[in-house]
Amino acid sequence: MSQTIVAMPLGAEDDLKSYSCVICRQRKVKCDRRNPCSNCVKAEKPCNFVAPVRGKRKRTKPPKESLHARLKRFEELLKSYGAKLEPSDEVDGSDSESVSHSDDEMARSRSPSHSGPFFKSEEDKPKLITKEGTSRYFDITPWASIGDEFQHPEVGEPTDEANFHESGIFFESEPSYALENVGSLHPSMSTLEKMKEIFLDRIDPLMKILHVPTFWTALIDTLQNPQARRPRSLEALLFSFYFVVVTSLTDEECRDIFEIEKSVLYSRYRLATRQALVNAGFLSTSSPMTLQAYAIFMKMCVRKSYRHDTLFVLSGVAIRLARKMGLHRDGSLLGLSPFETEMRRRLWWHLIHVDFRLADILGTRPSLDLVSTDIKLPLNVSDEDLNPSMTDEPTERNGITAITFCLIRCEILKALEKFLPNPVHGAHWEALRGTDLSLAEKDRMIDQVEDYLETKYLRHCDPLDSLHTFISIMVRSSIGKMRVFAHSPRLSPNRPIKMPQSERNLVFSNCTKLLEYLTVLHGGLNNMEKYMWQIGTSYLWGTMLFVLIETRNRKKGPEVDKTWRLIGEVYSHYPQIFEESTSPVFAAIGKWTLQVWYECAAAIKAEGRPEPPMPRYIEKIRCCRELSTDSQLKPKGPAVNFEPITPNSFDYSREQPRGCEGGNFGDFESFGSYDFSDLLTLQMDSNDCVQWDQIIAEQTGFI
Repeated sequence: MSQTIVAMPLGAEDDLKSYSCVICRQRKVKCDRRNPCSNCVKAEKPCNFVAPVRGKRKRTKPPKESLHARLKRFEELLKSYGAKLEPSDEVDGSDSESVSHSDDEMARSRSPSHSGPFFKSEEDKPKLITKEGTSRYFDITPWASIGDEFQHPEVGEPTDEANFHESGIFFESEPSYALENVGSLHPSMSTLEKMKEIFLDRIDPLMKILHVPTFWTALIDTLQNPQARRPRSLEALLFSFYFVVVTSLTDEECRDIFEIEKSVLYSRYRLATRQALVNAGFLSTSSPMTLQAYAIFMKMCVRKSYRHDTLFVLSGVAIRLARKMGLHRDGSLLGLSPFETEMRRRLWWHLIHVDFRLADILGTRPSLDLVSTDIKLPLNVSDEDLNPSMTDEPTERNGITAITFCLIRCEILKALEKFLPNPVHGAHWEALRGTDLSLAEKDRMIDQVEDYLETKYLRHCDPLDSLHTFISIMVRSSIGKMRVFAHSPRLSPNRPIKMPQSERNLVFSNCTKLLEYLTVLHGGLNNMEKYMWQIGTSYLWGTMLFVLIETRNRKKGPEVDKTWRLIGEVYSHYPQIFEESTSPVFAAIGKWTLQVWYECAAAIKAEGRPEPPMPRYIEKIRCCRELSTDSQLKPKGPAVNFEPITPNSFDYSREQPRGCEGGNFGDFESFGSYDFSDLLTLQMDSNDCVQWDQIIAEQTGFI
C-alpha cells in the first residue's frame, strides 16, 4: 500500500530546516526545506531530514622530498664533516621538459659508459598490455602497477562518436565525390591477384611492414564472408593496400586492370582509405594494424599531394601512436612472440625513416622520440621465414631479401650517428658537416660504412635482378651523398671559405655520379622505372647546384662538355623546368643554368674559338624564361616549336633558332623573385643557403 504524502500548509520560517532532505540531496536539486518539501510531495516520496555528517579530514602527509633535494642535503652533511666533493659536469634537468625518466635512461644507455639495464628495479619496470589486437605501453610506475582492466579501457574497435569526429579533423572534406559505401570498392578476385603481384614487385620491398601471407589470408577471408563483421582496423588496412597499389600504377596500367582512369580511381580510393581510417579511430588507436594502414596512407600514397610541413605533423602523430603502443621497446624485452617482435620492429623502423627524411628536408632535428628507444634492427628474413605460431627467432639469411632495402636505410641511419659527438641528439645528414671530426677521419668512417654494406649486401646483388640493381644504386648513392656532405661547400664559420681544388674535385665527382645514378633509374634499365613512383627529388637540386657551380668554375674542357650532356639528360626527365610558369626550384635552376652556359660560352669565345652551339634544352629554357618576363624582354622573331624534351635534347650539332640567340645575362635579372646574389660562387651567404633549402623543402616528394 503506497504511502500518501499531504503537503503541509506554508507556515512561518520556523518550519524550515537548516539543511536539505535526503532525497533532494541525492538528486542534487534545490530543496525548499519544509517538512515535507514540495519536491517529495510532487514525486510522492517519503521526505526525511537527516543532518549531514561531515567526514573525517584525512591527515595530510608532509611533501615527499625530491631526489635532488635529498642529494643536496647529503652533500652538505658530507661537507660539514670535511669531505671534498668534485663538482658534477652534468646539467641538472630536474626542471626541464626533455624526456621521461625511462626514456632518459634509454637515451643515456646508448653511450658506451652506460651499459647497465634500462630499468634498475622491478618497481620501475614498464608494462605492455595487449588485448584483442591492441596494445598499450606504460612506463610510468603508478600506471604500470595498476590492474589491466583499469589501465587499458580500449577493447576492440572504437565506437564512441567523439572519437570518430576527432579523427576526422585531420582530413579536409571532399565534396566532389560522395562515397556512401566503402565496401562497394572491394576489387574482384581476379583483379586482386594482379594487385598482389604489383604489390610484391614494386611496393613491398620499399615498405616492408606487412607480413604478406598473413595479410592475404585475412583479406581473402574477409571478401569470401562479406556478411561477417570485420574489424575496422582490418578494413582500414585493406583500403590502404588498394590505395597504395593504385598509386603505384601508371595511367595505362590503371586502364588495363580497372578499365577506368587513374585520376578517378585514385580519388575514390583516397577518400575510401581516409574514411576507413576515421572509422577505425586512427587518432587515438591502440591497434598496430590501424597504425600500419595509417603509415601506408601517409608515406606511400599522399606524399606527393601533401606539403612536407603537413606530412611532418602527420608523421609526428604516427610516432606518438607507436610509442603509446610500446613499439619503441624491443618485443624480446616485453615478452612478446618472435613473430610479433619482428613485425613491431619493421613498423617502428619504417616510421623512424619517414620522420628522419621529413626532418632532414625541413631542416630540423629528428624527434627525441626516435632516440629514446632500445629496439633492435629487423632481421634479414623473408616472409616465409616468419609464422605467427613460431616460438624461436628465425635465422637471418645471407643475401638479398624483400626487406634488404629497408634494412639498408636503417644501416645508414645507424651510420650517421657515428658522426655525432652526442648520439642522443639523433641521426641527421648535417652531422657530416660538423667540425668535431677531421676530413680524414670522416673519410675513414665513410670507407668503413661502404666496406660494411659492400660485404653484407652488395656482393650478393645479381645485376640481372631489378630489385638488386636498385639496391646497389641506392647504396652507392647514399655513400656518394655522405662524401658530398662531409666535404660540402656549405661551410661552417670554423672552416676556410676557399675550398682546396682537391676537395672541389671530390665533391664534383660524387655529385656527377649522383646525377648519373638518377638517369640510370629513369632510363628503365632492368625495369627499374617501376620504383620511380617512390623516388623524390629532395637531394637532386642541391646536387645540381654544385655541379653548376663547378662547371662555372671550370668553364671549358672535355669534362665540362660531358657535364652539359649529363645536365640535359637529367632535365629531360623533369619537363617542369621548360614551363613558363613553374615552381621556384625549377625557375631558379633554369636561371642558373642559363647564367653558367653564357659564362662558359663567353670564356671559349674569349680564347678566339667559335662559340659552341647552344644545346636544344638550353634554347627551350631561355625561350620559356623570356616568355615569363615583361614584353620588352620577349624575343622578336618566329616562335620556337616546343616539342617534347627527350634525352637527345642536349645535341650540340643543331643550329640555334632565331629569336633566342646569345644574350647578356643581365637580361635575366628580372626572372622571378629568387635572386640569391652569389649563390653560384662558393662565397655563400648563410641566409641565401637557408632560403634555398626552404624552397627545396616546398617541392613535394622525397626519397
